[in-house]
Amino acid sequence: MEKINFQYILDLIQSQVINPVEKFISTLPQESFYLILAAAGLIGLLAAVFAFLLLRPKPQKKQKPQGPQNFVQFFQSSGTIMDIAAAGHHENVLGRAVLTAVKPDRMRLEIIEESGIAKLGPTAEIILMFPPEQSAAGKVNSFRSTISSLECDEEGCGRMTLTPPVKFSLVKRRRHKRKRVIDQQFIRVKLWRGKADSDDTSFVDRIPDLAVNSYDPRSTGHEDNQVINISNGGIGVGTSPTLVESKFNINDDVLISIFMFNFRQKVFKPYWYAGKIRSIESMDSQTCRVGVEFTVTGKMRDENEQNIDWKEM
Repeated sequence: MEKINFQYILDLIQSQVINPVEKFISTLPQESFYLILAAAGLIGLLAAVFAFLLLRPKPQKKQKPQGPQNFVQFFQSSGTIMDIAAAGHHENVLGRAVLTAVKPDRMRLEIIEESGIAKLGPTAEIILMFPPEQSAAGKVNSFRSTISSLECDEEGCGRMTLTPPVKFSLVKRRRHKRKRVIDQQFIRVKLWRGKADSDDTSFVDRIPDLAVNSYDPRSTGHEDNQVINISNGGIGVGTSPTLVESKFNINDDVLISIFMFNFRQKVFKPYWYAGKIRSIESMDSQTCRVGVEFTVTGKMRDENEQNIDWKEM
């Protein structure tokens, strides 16, 4: 690398900058000399201030914590029912559990629904998902943990112990946007337990196991039911806990009839679905929310409505 000739650079500055400036200043009246010095000083001061502001070290931003600093208190105030999945595969829920005990060094859960948790085994890393909560790091609805122990037998898994939560995050769980139903008069729902394994429509003549805004003189207890929300993927219905406990369980197969008002044609139009009950949650002492996922859509084959064609969604 060629060595820099500093003397040459200094001589160049002297001849090309300093000498012309001195010559120019010498031609000015004496009274202008002090004004030039003042202006030069002011420019130098402004340049120094600008350089200070530009080069001063920027204050370091405080890093937000990964999750709740006191996770014991956090979960005491949040929902205790959690969905469980293998880490990295939160879409594939393997079961649900109730958080029964939280300590700084471990958590204990009671498994209420098992559809694959037994395959994980101890030391497996899992992700647990719960209703969104506000934390110091923002909104979160999941965390990762590791299974310390898992109690299983021939009938399934009952309890599990986990390490303290790590890596709180917000995972996207909802594929369809829900629309809250405010005016109940424009939607009517009937729901029967059953599978879409036949094109026979005789189930329509049976008393619905759950009805909303669909008058049926043969059934009682449905008058206060309501549709909470609906989306392309499912429907949420509010009903009495007594009615739910006597008829439904999570993962039950159901057949669904929905009549929705078409404002353009000013008529009620029928929609047919089959699906599964995915959640049963207590909203208060008098209302229970039943969440139903649509898995199959149906269409009447003929005008007599004797047969229905089912199609996977």
